[in-house]
Amino acid sequence: MNIKLELSVVVYGLALFSGVSYLWGFWLNFDINILSYIALTDVIKASVYPALPALGVLAFYSAMDGYNSMSKAQHESFIAEGGFAKGFTYFHKLFCVVCFIFGLGNATYLVVSNDGYFRLLGLYPLVSICLFIYLVMSNQFLMTLPVKYRVFVLVIICFLPTFLFNKGYSNGAQQSDLNAEGQYVIADGFCSSDDKAKYRFVSVIGGKLFSISSSDESICVRSAENFRLVKYNQIGGDNLNTNKVAEVETAS
Repeated sequence: MNIKLELSVVVYGLALFSGVSYLWGFWLNFDINILSYIALTDVIKASVYPALPALGVLAFYSAMDGYNSMSKAQHESFIAEGGFAKGFTYFHKLFCVVCFIFGLGNATYLVVSNDGYFRLLGLYPLVSICLFIYLVMSNQFLMTLPVKYRVFVLVIICFLPTFLFNKGYSNGAQQSDLNAEGQYVIADGFCSSDDKAKYRFVSVIGGKLFSISSSDESICVRSAENFRLVKYNQIGGDNLNTNKVAEVETAS
């Protein structure tokens, strides 16, 4: 019972922190602390759907790493066999060491070279790599798992938040690009697009609509009720009077 309870806490905590990480990465492009606008209950709901493709990719590669991994006995058997098997084993070990050194160096560089919250771009992978090394070296519970499951679990625990943070950052960078394909917001009241000012749709979260002005890149936050989205920078788009609109009744 205690093991099940601890496992549930770990799984829920990892899911919550991963969701927060995705949102931090996304809203870092807009210099907004999104957690001040939403409740924790909105975190997972707001982050899982846009991050779902990334989750599938990470799960697939983690599973493949686990499937292709070898136990210590298999590793020693390959070395004892000599020839190509021994050379491949040492090459694989050297490759892993080089990847870890490069990852640590790049993460450290990003922490040092960036300012403010942008240091998270390096801090996330740095913590993930250090946590991975720590769990491999010291955690007895994970070491009791079969090697194929162990690799999968270790990768998910250590790198899921970092993976989703980077995915959120890349999605946010694309959404903040005023020259990319997107949608204008049309609504009653302020922050509505017209011929003089246009507001690019960013997101709906916590019952609030976020958009960015194409003139001065200011962020508009308003109630997410009764607005329309008009495509632009697309074929048939960039026309505020077009009939090709997406109508939203509410988003709370």
